[in-house]
Amino acid sequence: MKVILTENQFNTLLKENYKEKIGGSLMNLNKFSNKVVRDASNQLKFDFRFLVTYGAGIGAILQSVFDYLEGNFTGLSETQLAGLAVMAVGVVFFENKDLKSQVQNIEDMGLSSELDNVVSYTQNLKNKFSNLLKVLGLSIHRTSNIISYSFLIPLLSIIIEIVTLHGVDSSQFSMLIESLLTSGLIAVEGVALRDILMRAGDIISRNPVNQK
Repeated sequence: MKVILTENQFNTLLKENYKEKIGGSLMNLNKFSNKVVRDASNQLKFDFRFLVTYGAGIGAILQSVFDYLEGNFTGLSETQLAGLAVMAVGVVFFENKDLKSQVQNIEDMGLSSELDNVVSYTQNLKNKFSNLLKVLGLSIHRTSNIISYSFLIPLLSIIIEIVTLHGVDSSQFSMLIESLLTSGLIAVEGVALRDILMRAGDIISRNPVNQK
């Protein structure tokens, strides 16, 4: 049977599809960060729960660091990967004196070279994302606050797709903003988030990316 959709119905389906993509991505990041932080806390006997207050943002950073470790160091357990990933993020993004004792714990486990390596990777990741935020007109003075915006990393492809196909003034782009504002999974104030997404949309629209 052939089904014919009206333009309004088609646009509604598009919006629902983007909404599902955004919500699913943020939820997955949040679940991942909770698990990794929990595993690291159990391994190192240290309370890292303050990290999950950064919502999906901490998940985006941890996912990238965890994947790097998994791809470059064989033979490590999932718990060891979690401990190294969380410690690397802690060392690079937070000035917490209590973390020094945890660095010693990692060294006592014979993982000092792995930690040095992944800290270097995380520092490079932080620098790249910090530069991206500056391009978007956002200067962040507290390094830890960069994490709050890191959820944008996995969503950039969706943002580019929406702006390129539909434009900054489209209902799809408005829906993206509203979905993020109401998700409850990010640690950025609504006004700041709306401003940075509008800047990102404007930059993308001036420098369009070919969609195949």
